[in-house]
Amino acid sequence: MPARDPTWPRPARWKPCGRHGSLDGTVKNPLVRDALLLILVIVYVAAVLAIDTLAVHGKTWPVDWRFFQWRAYSADLFKFIAWFVVPFLVCLPRMDWGYLGVKRWRRFDLYVLAGLAAAGALAVAVIPLFPSLRATYPSMAGYAAAAKWSYAGHNLLWILSWLLGWEFLHRYFLLTPLVKHAPRYGWLLIPVSEGLYHLQKPPLEAAGMVLASLAITYWALKRRNALLPFLAHFMIEIELVAFRLVV
Repeated sequence: MPARDPTWPRPARWKPCGRHGSLDGTVKNPLVRDALLLILVIVYVAAVLAIDTLAVHGKTWPVDWRFFQWRAYSADLFKFIAWFVVPFLVCLPRMDWGYLGVKRWRRFDLYVLAGLAAAGALAVAVIPLFPSLRATYPSMAGYAAAAKWSYAGHNLLWILSWLLGWEFLHRYFLLTPLVKHAPRYGWLLIPVSEGLYHLQKPPLEAAGMVLASLAITYWALKRRNALLPFLAHFMIEIELVAFRLVV
């Protein structure tokens, strides 16, 4: 009997990995891969929002969550890193850059943006009518001009430090896998996420956030674009700062 040829390829060894297994032990079924990715994204979003909430409210059990209150001047570094930098780096290899530009816009979308800005201005204007909102956003009209300029500058830096991440986290990092795995109704998870996070605010503001999220997330879904939601949200935040300085 001839000796066995040592160069002869051995049979591939099967690695058990469920009914979607493969010879190398990796998940080959795209539906399963997408589902696992979606679960990881949802867990990450829930975790970073929960950590931020616990840190802001100074909770110390079972760990001292205040550790995550990272600040540089007025910028919130934890939000900037956890909400924007990390998700952006994760998405970067397969980034759909059309989400961040204006090429997918239509002329009518300029009217949509203007309408959202007007709705935000109206919502800000009624703050004095509701004591809970007025207590959350007290007037600075009586402050000296120097104090107002300082507040405006610090607030602009603070807004940008978290708003970039807030919009990227929800309107791209979370939305794109939801659309891929649950294209019809998966996007509704985003208004739920934003509403739950805003439960720490007055109920009227939380309700307003849900309504706004429904509108801008649906637009982002249809246009496959996250720039208009960011601009609309940014304008509302600037309107709020201006309102506090004047009224």
